[in-house]
Amino acid sequence: MNATVLKMFVVASALLFSLTGIAQTQPSVPEPTQDPLAPYRLFRTQNMYMFLLLETRTGRVSQVQWGTEDESRFVEPLNRKALVEGGKPGRFTLQPTRNIYNFLLLDQETGSAWQVQWGKNPLIIPIE
Repeated sequence: MNATVLKMFVVASALLFSLTGIAQTQPSVPEPTQDPLAPYRLFRTQNMYMFLLLETRTGRVSQVQWGTEDESRFVEPLNRKALVEGGKPGRFTLQPTRNIYNFLLLDQETGSAWQVQWGKNPLIIPIE
């Protein structure tokens, strides 16, 4: 009997630890619902203080940092030049990757894609 109880305890412990690991990988704050056709959208990064602001008509992306001190708040464009002129709202969208500093920018009309890297050395590179 003791061996059966011990096996049940080991199985229950393993299950509990695996569920705890799964729960920790889920974001603690759910993504807000956004209108995919809005002219501007905010995308969360894995850095709690940094968001990416996407102009969905032109593909312009800016990094937006918030904080409790004035000097810690800023908006910095990653690309100043529009990728298209006269686009409609919702044309571009961002998709996070497993790399904390990289997103994929997609033109949903043409299928063109760019690698977007935010941080101290931001860049946007076309994926051909």
